[in-house]
Amino acid sequence: MKARLLRFARAGGGTAVIAMAARVSGQFAMVAVTLVATRHLGPADFGVFAIAGALVMLARTMLYTGPFEYLLKLPHDVDQPRGVGACLAATMLVALGWTLLLLALGLAAPYLFKGGGVAAVILALAPSVLLGALAAFAESLMLRSGAVRRYYAITVLAEVGAGLAAIALLVAGWGLWALVLQIYARTVLMALALGALGPPLALALPQRTAVAEVLRWSVSRFGSVLVTFLANYSGDLVLGVVLSPAASGLYRAANRMVTALADMFVQPAGMLALTTLAAERARGDSEGKPGAWLRLAGLFAVLGWPTMALLALFAHRVVPLALGPAWAAAAPVVAVFCVARMAALLTAVATAELIVTDRQGRVLAIQSAAAAATAGLTLFAAPYGALGTACAATLVALLAAAAMVLTALQRQDRPALAEAARLVALPLVGAFGAALAADRLFGSSAPLLALALPLACAAAGWLLAAWPVIPSLRRAAALLSAPPKPA
Repeated sequence: MKARLLRFARAGGGTAVIAMAARVSGQFAMVAVTLVATRHLGPADFGVFAIAGALVMLARTMLYTGPFEYLLKLPHDVDQPRGVGACLAATMLVALGWTLLLLALGLAAPYLFKGGGVAAVILALAPSVLLGALAAFAESLMLRSGAVRRYYAITVLAEVGAGLAAIALLVAGWGLWALVLQIYARTVLMALALGALGPPLALALPQRTAVAEVLRWSVSRFGSVLVTFLANYSGDLVLGVVLSPAASGLYRAANRMVTALADMFVQPAGMLALTTLAAERARGDSEGKPGAWLRLAGLFAVLGWPTMALLALFAHRVVPLALGPAWAAAAPVVAVFCVARMAALLTAVATAELIVTDRQGRVLAIQSAAAAATAGLTLFAAPYGALGTACAATLVALLAAAAMVLTALQRQDRPALAEAARLVALPLVGAFGAALAADRLFGSSAPLLALALPLACAAAGWLLAAWPVIPSLRRAAALLSAPPKPA
């Protein structure tokens, strides 16, 4: 066993585990802060932060693309001090531009968004983009040096430390300003730790042409980030413009709750599907295992889909227990988002198949169309509140997932499609049916008992229904452990 662990670590498994642990820590910190925040903030205050945080998130995401990626791929045979200096200058110019834009949006916020308070939070968060530029540059330098494990260890400490600080401030009565200070705390911790533990830095004054080249290369990447942002955050902003921050707060809290649970399945599904399918293609086995991506989708959906279906079924019980009675209106929004995240699992695996088979151009086309549709339908649905906006986003997610699957599906995949459908359908129906029947019997019990008993019955129903499809489960799981083909 020890020898196997050592081989696993030498093969990069240790790094993969640390990377996933860092993501889990980030998700845990986000969920913990969200749960505490909903106990100390109303939907309106949480919505104010959701609107301002979405704009700042866009600005900060821009710092992790473009110059960030350019530095990672900078050839080692060029003038390093000047090349690194050009990336730093480009990063700071991007950060300065977004800081000025956020300041302008902060001044205009009273005329753009319903309710008050958004302007003050945007103006307070705008300078964090400049600090974030330093942290992003330091992160890129550390990753370029190959110190991946050290980078993830720093990320875990920063995420957890900032989360604990936010929770302490929320309990102390700082309100939404605790969430503002959380962003600054994480940024400062990352910048200081990466700067102190990162590689030695040698800089030289870059030429303007070099900085301009970095920015030119980055334009298309900035466009891709903007497309993703519109798909993920247009609901928050449009609700703030059309209705109120309270509607944005319900929308974002529901989205965070569902995403935190769904990412336990969606993220590993996309990552492991990509690595497994790419390894098959490298071995030359892609033609020998048609429909492998469908079986992998079924492997993760066999547990992920029943989990999301149960959350949708019991959202009216889970949301008041988790977020507090003031957030009961978020329950139907949570139920709708569960359907969207079920579709996201298919999108993640189908995207991996399209990328591995060199059809990534179709992925961008579908994502761009989905982002445009999300923005348009959100404007139409916003007057109907958070639930209407969630329904619009979910409709687009379902259509995008269908488009991805149909684009990835080939004729030789059809037998695997039927097998994957049976693999998922039986446990899904077994768990959902058992939970629904138990809810009819025990729904009038005490709140915790009315939730625990149906979930226990759902687990039993899932196990009984999964028994006949165990052979299909084994075939799908075997794809993840396929041995490398000898050279």
